[in-house]
Amino acid sequence: MAARANIYVYGSVQAVGYRTYVKNVAALMGVKGLARNLSNGSVEIFAEAGEDILKKFIKAIDVKGRPGDILSLNVERMEVWWEGEPNYTGPWRQYTHFEIDYGEEVTKPIEKEMLESLELAKLYSTKLVTEFRDYRDEFRDYREEFRDYREEFRDFRDESLKISREILDEVKGVRKDLQTILDERLARMEKDIAEIKAKIGLT
Repeated sequence: MAARANIYVYGSVQAVGYRTYVKNVAALMGVKGLARNLSNGSVEIFAEAGEDILKKFIKAIDVKGRPGDILSLNVERMEVWWEGEPNYTGPWRQYTHFEIDYGEEVTKPIEKEMLESLELAKLYSTKLVTEFRDYRDEFRDYREEFRDYREEFRDFRDESLKISREILDEVKGVRKDLQTILDERLARMEKDIAEIKAKIGLT
């Protein structure tokens, strides 16, 4: 059994390709109905489909973007009035599939097609801008992480230099001690040789 609903969508939903997005979702899910801009900046949607499909459709068009960014498609809130409820008004004109209602000023099919193409271009543009900002933010995070690694490497390098100097100082100390020991042994050997020469009368 078909379910019907009037859906009022508020947020950044005009001039960002939202109606075209809704139409494409409707086409994929087999939803019939209408979508139009209202003078208060919202979008009104009338939709008809099986109840389960219609509920999924409503979730699918509840798009979250960047709040406060006028270039970002962002649904802040939705009002849904099902057939039989007090505020349900039904469709405002006849429809055969899902259509965008551009009003009386746009009646020619070529004009509608051009407007839908323009809205689709806005939608893709918004998506690209959003993705670029996400990548830029991600790159900023990596840049900060790189700085941390650079600082860590600098600390490691400084520590390595310190250790190297300490090892070098130790080697110098050992070499000095070894030289002292060798000098002492050489002096003792020379003394012993002199004593032996004296005993055998070679001096």
